[in-house]
Amino acid sequence: MRFRLALPAAAVAVLFAGPALARLVVAFSPPAQRAVAAQVVVVGTVTSIDKAPVEVSPGRGAPGKVPYKLAVVKVDEALAGATGLTHLKVGFVSVGAPAPQPGRPILPRRGGVELKEGDQYVLFLTRHHEGNFYVMPFSSPPLDPKSENGKTELAEVKRSLAVVAEPTKALTAAKAEDRAFAATMLVAKYRAYPEGGGEPKEEPVAADESRLILKGLAEGDWKLGNRFNSPSPFTAFNQLGLTPQDGWVQPQVRPQPGQPVDFAAVTKEAFVKWLAGPGKDYRVKRLVAGK
Repeated sequence: MRFRLALPAAAVAVLFAGPALARLVVAFSPPAQRAVAAQVVVVGTVTSIDKAPVEVSPGRGAPGKVPYKLAVVKVDEALAGATGLTHLKVGFVSVGAPAPQPGRPILPRRGGVELKEGDQYVLFLTRHHEGNFYVMPFSSPPLDPKSENGKTELAEVKRSLAVVAEPTKALTAAKAEDRAFAATMLVAKYRAYPEGGGEPKEEPVAADESRLILKGLAEGDWKLGNRFNSPSPFTAFNQLGLTPQDGWVQPQVRPQPGQPVDFAAVTKEAFVKWLAGPGKDYRVKRLVAGK
């Protein structure tokens, strides 16, 4: 079975080719989506780096082994999945990357992010499928919690994790914009491709929660926002992966010269109609790791 990943929702690779240059550009998940897709989220400080790397498979079913350096991270604040933990080990592939510049985003290079002893990070982690440590998915690089951008993004992370902690409360909030945010974050969590490889399976979420999620999306503002990868109800709609088997008919748009079309608005109108008709009994499906 194949699953569609919406462009704004996942890390996207785009090849730009010119007369003398072709380069790969990767869009990273927004911090809120990194948080809800991660198994563990912490604010932590690297206290040491193990001298001896460990060699393990880089992915489930991948051939060969790769040496991982292991960073010992002191948990300064457990945000998700780390209750009771004081320290954890985070593996990364050393690429000799220069140290991050203060105030600038932490971006992975070939092989990933190079953690530095003494630095503090907001980490989005998944347990390595084979080794006894955690790893940072390439599309979810860490944040610098001390930078101005990092402080704002950390607040966004905490807001998204509050949704996951109490989904019903978030989906029934007083303001439509808050309900739409909750619905968007829950779709991002449920439709995140499981880390570690393997073919995922789909499982329906509870009917009551599914109805609230779809209603929240229908109430939201489907504008994409001011960032290419900004989460929005339109992003979440694309992640649902609706098909004709679900009664969904993709609206046909034929722009005329000088008359731009708001495709998100057209799609929202079609979604609202679908939800009142063929989609009234539709269940949002979560992706779970296959065996």
